[in-house]
Amino acid sequence: MVEIRMRSARRRCLWRETVFAVQPQGAGLEISNIYRVGVFDMLHASPEEARGQWCTLCEGLQESPQDFYGRVAAAVGARNIPEAVVERVEYREGGAFSGIREYLRVRRRREAFDICGAPFGNGFFFSWWLADLKPSLPRLVTILIVFGYLAVMGLAMEWLGAIRGPIALVFAVPLILWAVSEMATPGTDDVILALPLIGQVYAWLFRPNTYYRADTSAMFRLSVEHAVMEAVDELTAGQGIRAVTEAERKPTMRDFWKK
Repeated sequence: MVEIRMRSARRRCLWRETVFAVQPQGAGLEISNIYRVGVFDMLHASPEEARGQWCTLCEGLQESPQDFYGRVAAAVGARNIPEAVVERVEYREGGAFSGIREYLRVRRRREAFDICGAPFGNGFFFSWWLADLKPSLPRLVTILIVFGYLAVMGLAMEWLGAIRGPIALVFAVPLILWAVSEMATPGTDDVILALPLIGQVYAWLFRPNTYYRADTSAMFRLSVEHAVMEAVDELTAGQGIRAVTEAERKPTMRDFWKK
């Protein structure tokens, strides 16, 4: 079962979200009526930060974006992708006072697809952007955490000495946070990575790039790509529109390990 969350991405820190569950194909969406309030959110990805992109235009196709998003969500749910979450997020079309456009986001931890479908001219276009979401904390929280670091550092230096105290903290704190992350939800890992200073040490010690990470990342990417194309093929076949060719299905990918 894949979790689906409906929330506005325009709000940076506090949000209320409704959590859904994507059932196997044909079962539709079941509202679980869970509401959560958080003080942590992911920064939006931008086209400059994306490491993969795909789009195509199907001329003559008339469709509703919501129907397309529903088909993609169902296709993702049918694949039982581990740790996958489906969300509706909103981006501005341009500057601060421009219109809002809704995207379907499929993410697995920090890796996310932002998927779009909308009318264009006499047809309908499909697109997705693949990016790594960067965790962030509100500025006030970051300042308070830094002051907390200084207080703990002072205590460690008083107990262990001016040299051994800081060294012990550099290795002890990430180890404690790793234990907390292993016992909590995957989202906790993102909160730890957002911590100033300690987040970088934690990533270096416990979240290095490995063959397994590369393999599971590639499988997540291929699974979502297949789900999107399955929905596109259903829509074009249903309206008798020319199918997307093999050349039109190929995405544009950038640096493999881009952060």
